[in-house]
Amino acid sequence: MNTENILKELETAFYDIPFGNSDYQNKAFVMAAEMTPARAYRHIGLRMFNRLAAIKELNYNRQLEDIDIEEKEAEINNPSTSSFDVRRRKIEIDKLLDARTQTDKLLNDAIQELNCLYNEFKKFPNYTRLQFEREEELHFNLKLEYKDNSKAAMAIVKNFDTLLLDTKQQLLLQDEGEKCPVTSG
Repeated sequence: MNTENILKELETAFYDIPFGNSDYQNKAFVMAAEMTPARAYRHIGLRMFNRLAAIKELNYNRQLEDIDIEEKEAEINNPSTSSFDVRRRKIEIDKLLDARTQTDKLLNDAIQELNCLYNEFKKFPNYTRLQFEREEELHFNLKLEYKDNSKAAMAIVKNFDTLLLDTKQQLLLQDEGEKCPVTSG
């Protein structure tokens, strides 16, 4: 069997299979595994910024590769370039272009993950620093309480949407000047 054909088949087969986090993984283990909606909101933000940085880096690298390819093509077309250097430059160009399939796949993964995270982010209220800090005591108390009890922690994960809705209602009450029930003081 031809290794080039196998590689093409694998690239096609795995193009849409995430090499980073799956949508389910982001929902069930990035967001819902956090003990409070504020922490889930924060974790989503960290992941989104990470994915955005990866996308930017891939795009900048592609632009630099394009310049490298143009430069190598100019060397190839220069009559003073030796035949050996011409062959080297052609191989270098092929190598750069060949790597783009993997880069395109990783870019696709990052965009998919960013879209998933962004859709989840839009379900949350826009926290202020004060609102976030008010949930921190609850977050750490729950983390300590459920540290050795994975079944209880999974109950929080399964009821995350309800917890998020309750938090939105609490934040609305807070904004109206009422005391938030998740704070201790």
